[in-house]
This record gives sequence, C-alpha cells and structure tokens, in this order.
Amino acid sequence: MNNLSEISSSYYNSFTSANNNPVGYLLMGQATFPNDRIAAGFKLISESGGVLNTTSAEATFIYRVPVAKSSKLSFGLSGVLNQMGIMRDRVNAQNPDDPLLAAAKAGFWGDANFGVSLYETNRYYAGFGINNLMGGQTTWLVTNFTNRAARLYSLSGMYTFTVFHGDGKLEFTGVGLSYLTGTTAINYDITSRIIMKKSFWVGTGFQPNDIKLLFGLYFQNFTVGYTGGIGVGDINKFTYKMPRQELFVRLEINNSKSSRTK
Repeated sequence: MNNLSEISSSYYNSFTSANNNPVGYLLMGQATFPNDRIAAGFKLISESGGVLNTTSAEATFIYRVPVAKSSKLSFGLSGVLNQMGIMRDRVNAQNPDDPLLAAAKAGFWGDANFGVSLYETNRYYAGFGINNLMGGQTTWLVTNFTNRAARLYSLSGMYTFTVFHGDGKLEFTGVGLSYLTGTTAINYDITSRIIMKKSFWVGTGFQPNDIKLLFGLYFQNFTVGYTGGIGVGDINKFTYKMPRQELFVRLEINNSKSSRTK
C-alpha cells in the first residue's frame, strides 16, 4: 500500500520452550511497473514444526485502478506451489512401517490465492483475501487419509494518523482471519505504532494470549525491525513468557511514479 518496490525477509520463532518448535523463514518482494497500474510480487516461505517441513513459492500479478481523489482499488491473483515433507530424524514411530511414513517422503500441490484492497498511499487500506482457492490435494496419496489444503478467508485494515505536527505518525493496524475446515475458527491481531521522522518506530499490539512489543530503525531505504510476544493467559502454562519472536529486514526501491514525484 505504499506504491514502492521492495524486498523484505524475516525469521520467526514460536514457542521456543517446546521441542521441535515452529521456525520459519520468509523472503518476498514486489515491483511497481512504470504505468503504476500494474505490479508483480513473489513470496518464498520455509517452515518447520514438529515433524513436518513445508515450503511454498508464490507469484502474484496485481492490477490497480484509481478511485475517488487519491485512492486505488487493487486486485491480486497468485499462483502457488507447495511442498510438504516429514523430517524422519524427528520421528519416533510406534510402528516404523506405518503407511503414512512409507508414502510421505514429500508431497507437492498447486493452488491459487486472490485478494482485493482499497487504499490510499501511506494513509489507509482495507483488504479481503482468499487463500487456497482450489483446495489442492498433495501427491501424498495414502489410503483413508484426506490431505487437502483448507480455504482461508482474511480481512485486514490499517489507518495512519499524523501527529506531532508532521514529524511523526500514529498507525493502527487490524487483521482478522477465518479458517474454514468444516468448522469456523476466527483469529485477530491489533497493532499500533508511532513512527518518528522515518528514523525509528515503537509500538505494541494484542492477539489472543499474546501482547506484542515492536521497535525498528530506518537507515535511508533500509529497515530492520523486531517483534516480541509476551504470553498472557493459559499459554503461560506451556511455554516461556515470550512465545513468539520475529526479526525482519526490508529494502525499499523508489521506482514508482508516486515516489519519483514526491
């Protein structure tokens, strides 16, 4: 929603007190083309948790049209290739000849995602997305074992207030997720942060069982940030006080029409 080309990467680690806890790496980028109506992006994710390792590669085509005075309506369509495998060195099987272990060296499947958003550059956005449109089934074909990707609907929004006479911004972000897998599960995330002169930011947020602390630094077009979660509620019975940590870096590339003219 900032009309800039960028490349970013992050490392995240959840529930560090658990054996074989979830760990993930993400690399993604987007590029705005000269006419400003067309853009493209990619995303690579590798995650491990428990005995499973998953990898996905996603390519996205984006088309945007101006609406109202300074807002844009944006449509995105993605093609996704997923791979899932069992890390056998982590498996302590009661039956080593289990058909799932024998058949599941690695599984692949393709899918598609779609999203639409309304936004004004660096001011607000509201978006709706659908992941796993096709509900793809892996090549992990085992008798009496259903392994299709679940469809995921998401709602997201953000609004930025300018404070401190233009030297700072107060940003609020809200995200809602609904997973449909026969039953409906809803999750949410609310975050706010203060950005000072595009030099640094600090913030906080809340999601179920987790209070977040955020901070980061800007070095011209390069950004580095950290988010830590402080566990609250029943989650403290099962993990340390900080159940999730994330470190990310981002490089902005000013090649869009709006960035060249401002």
